[in-house]
Amino acid sequence: MSSNVIIKSISSYHPKNVVDNEFFLEHFSKQGKDVSGLLVSLGREKRYISKDKSENSLTMGIVSAKKALQENNLKGKDMDMIIFSSGTPEYTSPASAIIIHKEIEGKSDTITYDINANCVGMVIAIDQVSNYMLSKPKIKYALVVGSEQMNRFSRSEDPVTYANFGDASCAIILEKVEDTDSGYIDSTYYTKSTSAYEIMLPSCGMSKLYEEQMSDYDRRFMWEANANNGFSSTVDSINTLLKNNKLTKENISLYCFSQLSKSNLEIICDNLSEDFNKFHYIGDEYGYTGTSSPFITLECAIKDNKISRGQYIVFWSIGAGSTACTMLFRY
Repeated sequence: MSSNVIIKSISSYHPKNVVDNEFFLEHFSKQGKDVSGLLVSLGREKRYISKDKSENSLTMGIVSAKKALQENNLKGKDMDMIIFSSGTPEYTSPASAIIIHKEIEGKSDTITYDINANCVGMVIAIDQVSNYMLSKPKIKYALVVGSEQMNRFSRSEDPVTYANFGDASCAIILEKVEDTDSGYIDSTYYTKSTSAYEIMLPSCGMSKLYEEQMSDYDRRFMWEANANNGFSSTVDSINTLLKNNKLTKENISLYCFSQLSKSNLEIICDNLSEDFNKFHYIGDEYGYTGTSSPFITLECAIKDNKISRGQYIVFWSIGAGSTACTMLFRY
């Protein structure tokens, strides 16, 4: 046994306001669109969407960060790293991680930065932070926060975004421990940039955001990607990761994946010849929460007794463009 980085705890936050499918069925029916089939394919039933205009990805992230610290009897000054992941950050300057640092009263020698790889951002952040922690003897704790509020920036004419997204934040505390068989193991990446211009926010680009002739429509999410394309490499990535670490799918107890589309998860499951019960699905409860979705999935699986310490987990998600990360952990 040796030192490794473990997932010490997970805490999430969801706004109070629940919106079920009936709202979106009625909304799009008025536009002459039947979205019932889409909602079934995506696996949606309800989602949490804030009605509070003062609530945003940063405020939600602060709540989950404070909750994570409180639940572990830790203080902001205990964190050696604070990383914030979002595709919908409230500010580009300063980094949201700086504001979280202030709100939790972090110490002066904290490593603090934001990461934006869209929906795969939090998986990449955990991967990068784990490797960095292992290379630096003095780093004990890291706080990784993922938060998203994509519905607010969606076009109300677009069912794929407007009816799909839910607001949420998630905070993970990583801890470097000695003499353990658990923790971070490995990761693989896959990037295919042929769809680089298919998902954009703002669709007009930041440089044109304040031009007088720019419409509200052109400032919002443009989503022209086919979700099926983003999942096509997943099985190969999983098999490569398992082979590289001398494991088989029988060793895996849980798959914590992007909750973008239930039908795509079912395809991956079939292609792996796996049991879908190992693909813990929460998209019907929370909608698609972007960067945080694989880790809110883990939090729910822990609460539902679907995973125990010492068991293997595969994390996977994909970001716009597209780039995907598959990560292996022993919980």
